[in-house]
Amino acid sequence: MSQSSTASGIPFKFFLGTIGLFAVFGFLALILSGFAGHETLEERSYQGEFSAEVKEARWANFEEVSAAQDALVDSEKVDAALAAIAKSPAKAAKTAAVVPGSPTFMKQMEAEAAKAAATEEAAKKEAAPAPKAEEAKPAPAPKKEEAKPALKKEAVPAAEAPKK
Repeated sequence: MSQSSTASGIPFKFFLGTIGLFAVFGFLALILSGFAGHETLEERSYQGEFSAEVKEARWANFEEVSAAQDALVDSEKVDAALAAIAKSPAKAAKTAAVVPGSPTFMKQMEAEAAKAAATEEAAKKEAAPAPKAEEAKPAPAPKKEEAKPALKKEAVPAAEAPKK
């Protein structure tokens, strides 16, 4: 007895189920957007849908404000200044910043290292006192007789020896 089952239908069912799931969510989104698409008259006026009188009053107010702003600022001077700036951009100034790894950077690092080494040697010379005449003589070497012999077991007195 052999079990014969076809697995070829499973991927197709999975694909159709996925498409169906997307369709259901799309249908729900369509229904919800229908409810959200209706505004009241107050909401539409807030969004900019006004009557002709209101529109005319707003345009008149805009023209009045624009004329007041133009009177405060001389547009010819502004245009001349902008044209001068556009014609002559600022020249690039030389900076003290150096790119790490460049030849100039390497030269600066070598100079600083040499300067630090010279400063360190000068500090050592100042810190070391000049040798006096007495200190110039080398210290006498210790005599071999003065050296302490290594301790042996027999060298320990019997009174101090551990008892077994």
